Amino acid sequence: MAFLLVSAYFLLTHTQGAPAENGALLETLKSQVGLFSNKSEHYSAQVRPPGTSRRIPQTIIIGVRKGGTRALLEMLDIHPNIVVAATEVHFFDWDENYVKGIDWYRSLMPFSYGNQITIEKTPGYFTSPQAPERIHDMNSSIKLQP
Repeated sequence: MAFLLVSAYFLLTHTQGAPAENGALLETLKSQVGLFSNKSEHYSAQVRPPGTSRRIPQTIIIGVRKGGTRALLEMLDIHPNIVVAATEVHFFDWDENYVKGIDWYRSLMPFSYGNQITIEKTPGYFTSPQAPERIHDMNSSIKLQP
């Protein structure tokens, strides 16, 4: 999807043509991709933008593997009021992560402002017998998006 957005961007903004060499075109594409993504998940652990905090997700995307959950997450991540966890966390379905506690889970979330919604996606929650109860115990009003 990002490739399509970048291609559309170049069609609309670069009427003089593409750079002469493939290497130059590749570097131009790499530099422009950042225009279309929410960079919240790329903050290092030491960098905290003023006025932000790491919060537990208000929404969790669940679903079967290869069911389009990554595409859904990437589309939502375009919205400025949504921040997403960079990786599948497997907090509620893997015992070795769940025993690390809620503070560990929160530490894996991106920094967000008060008006932003934090979203996490782990398709493995769909097939985990313990995940629904654990998620409910964390936040009984959380939104689950299958």
